[in-house]
Amino acid sequence: MFLVEDPPEPLATDDFVLTPLRPELLDLDTEAYLASPDVIRDHSCGRWPVEGFGSDDNLPLVIRHWSDHQAKRAFTYLFLDPEGTSSLGCLYVRPLFPYLEAMGADAQTLLRYAGGSTARVSYWLRQDREPGLGAAVAERLDEWLRTKWPLDAYLYRATPAEECTVHALDRLPLDRVTIDLPAEQQSYLWWAADVRIVS
Repeated sequence: MFLVEDPPEPLATDDFVLTPLRPELLDLDTEAYLASPDVIRDHSCGRWPVEGFGSDDNLPLVIRHWSDHQAKRAFTYLFLDPEGTSSLGCLYVRPLFPYLEAMGADAQTLLRYAGGSTARVSYWLRQDREPGLGAAVAERLDEWLRTKWPLDAYLYRATPAEECTVHALDRLPLDRVTIDLPAEQQSYLWWAADVRIVS
C-alpha cells in the first residue's frame, strides 16, 4: 500500500501540465501512445502492444489507473500541452517496496527502501515531442517530486534504450544505483533521490 495521504497539486509549467489520467482523457492518451511506437517499445521492453491497439483496448487500463489513483495505491498522470489539447506522454508514481519484494530483492535493499512512502517513478514522452522537452520535463518533474510530495525517497527507473530519458536523468542531482532483482527479467537503470533519510 502506498502511504501517501494526498498527492500534491499537479505540476503546471510553461512547457507542460500534469493531470491525473482519467477515463475522459482516454482519446488523448491513446493518440499519444499510438503516435509513439518506438518510445513505447523502448519504455516497455516490447511488452506493450501498438499494432492493432486502440481506445477500446486502452479503456480498461485507463479505468484501472484511475481507480488506483483514487484509492491512492498508485498515481498515473498525463503530460499535457499547456492548452490541454494534446498528450505529451505519461508519468507513473508507484510504491517501490512491493515491487522490490516481488522481484526478490535482498534483505539489505528491502531494509533500505522499507516503508510505503518510497516511490518508483517512470515516464515516457511522445515520439514527436518538441526538442528540449525531455530536459525540461526531467528538471521540473524532479523538483516537484523532491519538494511537493510527502515521500521518504523516490527512484527513477528507465531502460537503457530510453536514451533521451537516461541523458536527462544523468544531468540531475541524483545517484545512479544498482539494484539486484533476481526475478526481474528486464535490465533497468535506476536513479535514487532521498527526500528524508530512511533508517
